[in-house]
Amino acid sequence: MTLALDHLVINTRFDTDAAQTLFAQLGFTLTPRGYHTLGSINHAIVFDGHYLELIGLPVDGATIREEIAASPLGADGLVYRSDDPQHTFDALHAAGFDATPPQHFSRPVTGLGDARFVTVRLKPGPAWGGRVYFCQHLTPQLVFRDEWKAHRNGAYALAALHVVDADRDAYARLGEASGGFRLAFWTRADFDAYFGAFASQVTHRSPRFAAITLRTPRWYDMTKLASAAGLPAAEENGRTLVALPGFDTVLEFIR
Repeated sequence: MTLALDHLVINTRFDTDAAQTLFAQLGFTLTPRGYHTLGSINHAIVFDGHYLELIGLPVDGATIREEIAASPLGADGLVYRSDDPQHTFDALHAAGFDATPPQHFSRPVTGLGDARFVTVRLKPGPAWGGRVYFCQHLTPQLVFRDEWKAHRNGAYALAALHVVDADRDAYARLGEASGGFRLAFWTRADFDAYFGAFASQVTHRSPRFAAITLRTPRWYDMTKLASAAGLPAAEENGRTLVALPGFDTVLEFIR
């Protein structure tokens, strides 16, 4: 299969308020808080055709989505687009993958209606390093809205997800990423070398999703924004690195 990115996910657990504040301070426009029928809450950082999702759980404990509660803090989800979830489910099973049947859920969008989705999820296993699934948008007009795509920091795309010590062959069997997004596979030693001192902000567990690369022509401004937010940051070699110590993830900003 040719794999088109739908979104990446950062699991904020019960600290969604803090994540919302940090990403706003970094110059991102966030969608209003969403409340999924599955029990989770979220904010999306929307680009053309894909987005970064901050997902969490209500602090009052009124609902617990076990999938989120059991998942690690930080970069945790890789979601590809599906135009036909049943076909995706059948194709995954035919290829030998263990996947869950299509699941329908929604979240209200104030003043607009319910954003509705169908997902097919690969069952957790040691190959992946995070949650991997496929998503169909039944109401894309309620997610990919122009007013949410303009970001003060100039960010316009997700470029890469950095995956440490995962099964590269398993990912290759899924298909090849397209549309300018890629998976960067690392051993832990190579990840540490590439991200330098910032790698120490990412805990040692294996396999795992560890960092996200975003594109902005104003990548060099991110140091100032991050420093104002109290986050470790450095500009080096045509990129800016920003650590999110509270969310066990590093962000890399490039042109």
